[in-house]
Amino acid sequence: MGPVDFDKLVLAPCVSVFGEAMQWLSSAMGAPKPITGIFDEGYKASSLDEASGLTPTYTTSADARVGIRLSDFLPDAPAQGDIFIIRNKQYRVREIQPDSHGGADILLNKADAENGALPYSAARSDSWPSPENY
Repeated sequence: MGPVDFDKLVLAPCVSVFGEAMQWLSSAMGAPKPITGIFDEGYKASSLDEASGLTPTYTTSADARVGIRLSDFLPDAPAQGDIFIIRNKQYRVREIQPDSHGGADILLNKADAENGALPYSAARSDSWPSPENY
């Protein structure tokens, strides 16, 4: 770290003012850990490949992410595949982008229905009675 403690002077006040409570579940830990992060689920523009001479085409999509202080996670660190519970919704970590100043931007995918039954699925559940000769 340089002569200025960026984590203490910038990141900590920002997380204190703009952050919200959430839970972090890691496969390396047994129980969820409460943390504070700055959650954003805003829209972002993305351009599609442009063909020569044609007008560029843009689309928008929701992009869930959370800004965190890496020092809040010590001695562990968030990893791809971990779960965050934010506003009673589950998100799985897609990518972690450290900022080289003690913070990171964590890109998330929604994971609420990740292990749920598929709609109109006839999949067998242990709570359903099995037919004879099954």
